Order: sequence, then C-alpha cells, then structure tokens
Amino acid sequence: MQLPKEFEEYTRSLMGEELYSKLISGLAATPPVSIRLNPFKVAKDAYLEDEEQLNGLQLTPVPWAKDGYLLSERPSFTLDPLFHAGAYYVQEASSMLLDFIIRQLVKEPVTMLDLCAAPGGKTTCAMAALPEGSILYSNEPIRTRANILAENVMKFGHPDIIVTNNYAKDYAKAKKTFDVILTDVPCSGEGMFRKDPNAINEWSTSNVDSCWKIQRSIVEDIWQCLKPGGILIYSTCTFNAHEDEENVQWIIDNLGADPIALEGVKEEWNITGALKGNLPVYRFIPGKTKGEGLFMAVMRKKGEPTQGSTPTILKKEGKISMKEKGLKVMTHGINPPTQKGKKTIPDISLALSINQKENDYPHIDVDRQTAINYLRREAITLPADTPRGIVTITYKGLGLGFANNIGNRANNLYPQEWRIKTTHV
Repeated sequence: MQLPKEFEEYTRSLMGEELYSKLISGLAATPPVSIRLNPFKVAKDAYLEDEEQLNGLQLTPVPWAKDGYLLSERPSFTLDPLFHAGAYYVQEASSMLLDFIIRQLVKEPVTMLDLCAAPGGKTTCAMAALPEGSILYSNEPIRTRANILAENVMKFGHPDIIVTNNYAKDYAKAKKTFDVILTDVPCSGEGMFRKDPNAINEWSTSNVDSCWKIQRSIVEDIWQCLKPGGILIYSTCTFNAHEDEENVQWIIDNLGADPIALEGVKEEWNITGALKGNLPVYRFIPGKTKGEGLFMAVMRKKGEPTQGSTPTILKKEGKISMKEKGLKVMTHGINPPTQKGKKTIPDISLALSINQKENDYPHIDVDRQTAINYLRREAITLPADTPRGIVTITYKGLGLGFANNIGNRANNLYPQEWRIKTTHV
C-alpha cells in the first residue's frame, strides 16, 4: 500500500512511532467483517444457533455493541435472503460504538437526528439502541445516497424512522429541534484506506483543509436544532487532528458545548484517546483495534433541557405527506400503495415492516433458492394451495416483498432497482 508522503509524515508525528507502526501493519492486514443483528426482527439466540444459516461461520461479540458480531470470514451477503429481509446489517465494528454511547447516555424516549446518514449503518444502530418511543430522523443530502439510505431503512423495518433528503440549513429553516444529533460528517476518509483504494488516491492536504472547514460549517448550521442540554455526537472516519480534536475543541469554544467522557470503556477494547490535547475522544486505529479507522466525540449543549413535543409526520387520508415543513421526506414507516389500473399494489415497505398486523396479504414462506430467485426478480412458482392474487413472500418468517400469484406462476413485484444482479450460485 503506497501512502502519500505528506500523510505519512503528519500521521507519524501525530501518533508517534509505536502507534504509527501498528497502523501501518493494520492497513496491510485483511479488514475484519462484522454484522449487527436487527433486534426487532431476529432473536439473537435463535440466529446464533441456526447452523444452516451460519454455515460454519464463527461469530465473536463486538464488546461495545449489544447485537454486533465479528465474523471469522466474509460470506456472500448478496446471496443471503435474511440480509435482504433486514435480519442484520453489515456494519463496520468501530462505528458500532454509537450503540454504547446511546445506551449509556439516553434513558428516556427522545427525538434524534442522524444528519449525514447514508448508507444507514449508524441510523439502524441508533434505532436499536434508543429507548422505545423515540423518533429518529435519518437524513442524507445527496439524492443518490439518500435512495440507498431509504432502501436500507425500509429493510430494517422500524416505523419510527423518517428518511429525508435535505441539507443541515434546511433543518434549521424548518426549525426542527432534537434531543440528540449525530453528525457523521464528510471527511478526508483516511480511515477507509484499507477498504477503499480510491480513498488513498483522493487524499491530499488541500482536501483535509477543505474538509475541516466544511465540517465546522455543517455543525454550525445544525447547532440551532439541538435543544439546550441536548447531546451532539461528532464522528469522522479519519485520523488527522484537524478534522478530529481541533474541530471538537472549536465546537466547545465557539458553539457552547461541554465534552462528555464515557464510562465503562475497557482497556482491552484498545480504543485510543486524544492524540492532541486531553479531550475525552474515542479513536479506532486498524492494527490496534478490530475495526476500520474512526473518531467519535460526545458533547452536551450548554443550557437546561426543555420539554418539547415529539414531532410526527403529517398524514392525510392515511397516506404519508412527503412535505413536512420544508423537509423532503423519502420514506416513513409503511408507504402508501400504488394503483396500476384496477389493481392496488402494496408498497414493499409493508412486507418489510416489523408491524405485520397491518399486512392482510397471505404470507407464503419459501425455501432459500426460491427466495434468491425472487430477489433476482425472476418469476417464481409457489405451492399449489397458494391463494390467487397478491401474497407476501417470506423467508424464515421474515418478509421479502410481494408477488401476484396467478396460478401457474407468480409475477414478481420486487423493486427492479433492488434486485440481485449477480448470476452466481
């Protein structure tokens, strides 16, 4: 791995020779693979005891995340129907520290914003950790990435996640306020060097300089949306102090925040603290920690907490309003059906939702190969006693989507843009 000279010189001086050597050895190693189970869809014990599903895989708990597991090797997630059903999310282990943070600091239902949320790992991690009754706004400003976020949130299936496609300033204009805001800000991506060679090619000192300025601008735009006494979680996937410690110090000095030190972080987790100054921050360094490069810091906005009403999406005639005070809502819970001629086609979010009480369509459980064929958007044949018309296709009891059973075959209603494209068996 050929790293830029400027990166090597700066990072060695920041980390010191011993830690920098561990980083270099870590970047040369095979990245660990990890998943986080969806507690709203699968029982942990049942999943871990399913030998057919695990197929020889060894799972080791991620110590800072309740439902996180490191895998002994990387399976084909694309060809696992449970992955598409939202039974688990393939998430990098370091970023699961969010689970530990939320469970420690949030004890009552809150309204939370994940500001830069795509592809959805931290959003689903947060929703699993938040107290019941919480509402989570999951936002991504880039439309193409927001589409991916919406897909992953629908597969997760929780009705209280609202996916939006906006910028921080739009939230400020809408005068939304939140108890918790996660700013996983765009960064120079040094922590992704091992997984993404393009991150190395795109790195430059000028890009780092641009990033820390943009990061401050984003936090400043969204700061007014954080309630007094509210929690800000600041996160990057980079190593340098300009985007990390220096930005945290800037937030404290200029916006009015108090740093929060987490309790119970164990030495054997090998999380690195501040490399500049003495703020309570949490850094994951490949070669020292089992995970990719990540930085997190937690702060509390000065002021006394205020009680505010829990925001809800506006509904009209039972359908979701895609306009909510200036926000572009992409999906929220179960989306309304579409009309094709005389036929009503249910939205796939209904099949994927954890709330199946609202799903009156017959549920037809299929075997693994039929499930894969369905996910490839091929025509499938269902059991002879399957009712005619719209049915819910499930695998191991979890919804995948809908099909229109016409007798000799079933027309596939799985979204074209979601279909499995590989023909690998």
